[in-house]
Formats: sequence, structure tokens, C-alpha cells
Amino acid sequence: MQELSHRLKQRREEMRFTQAKLGELAGMSQQSIQLIEAGETQRPRKLLELANALKCDATWLVYGSSGPQAA
Repeated sequence: MQELSHRLKQRREEMRFTQAKLGELAGMSQQSIQLIEAGETQRPRKLLELANALKCDATWLVYGSSGPQAA
């Protein structure tokens, strides 16, 4: 079963964003993105900003329901 960390990384790579670029778009640091992808952060404070930057649904990021539906 995939987790938030895997879905975030997968979608980031699909969008061809670096961790730094995603962090910039979501108003977070590159280190924060790295911690989420490493599984250290389970519930990021800026979840909606991440979903918007990745053009996906926040529910999908957290729970993995269906697919990366547009936000």
C-alpha cells in the first residue's frame, strides 16, 4: 500500500519538479519536502498548497483514493 510519501514523490516526479521547486510553489522548504517523502512527516501543514502545486486532490495525496484527480 502506498503512503503519502510515495504519492507525493510520484506526482512530483510526474510533474518534473525538484524538491526545491515544489517547496517554492507550496511555500515550503526543500527540507520539508524531503521529510515528507522520507515518511518523517505524515500530515503536512501545507497539504492544500502541496495539492495545488501538484495539480491533484489533497484527499488523493493523503488516502490514495482513485487517482490524482485535479484539484
